[in-house]
Amino acid sequence: MDLRYPDLAAACEDILHLREGGYELVGNWNLAQILDHLNTSMQMTISGAEFTFPALLRPVMKLMFMPTMRKGKPSKLRGKAPLQLQPALDLDEDACANRFYALAETLMDPSTQFVTHYPMLGRLNREQWLLLQQWHAAHHLSFVVPDA
Repeated sequence: MDLRYPDLAAACEDILHLREGGYELVGNWNLAQILDHLNTSMQMTISGAEFTFPALLRPVMKLMFMPTMRKGKPSKLRGKAPLQLQPALDLDEDACANRFYALAETLMDPSTQFVTHYPMLGRLNREQWLLLQQWHAAHHLSFVVPDA
């Protein structure tokens, strides 16, 4: 993953450019599905999640993933997203993009309260939550390659 965002505003700009300039998909999901997945994850930052990973696994996952996210490197672990984070099949790209922009703006607002726990990594502070969302967006949007 060569893609890295300094903040969620940069991810919003990238999505705008991809949608205006055209792109090629090199993954399994279309852009609307990628955005829906990212939107669900971003919503969890403020609303929480109805699922969690086992308590003993979360600290291990945090130790493995936080350095990777800080460096902007791709994860070596591969697998399917949990069912709760799987995107729908029939989605409106405009609606998904607009929701992404709105959620990104909400998360970048310093007055927005974040929940304390992420299902896979456990307790996160504000900086860690934002880093997670920036890294997550870069990971999935790296499968959307701009037209030359």
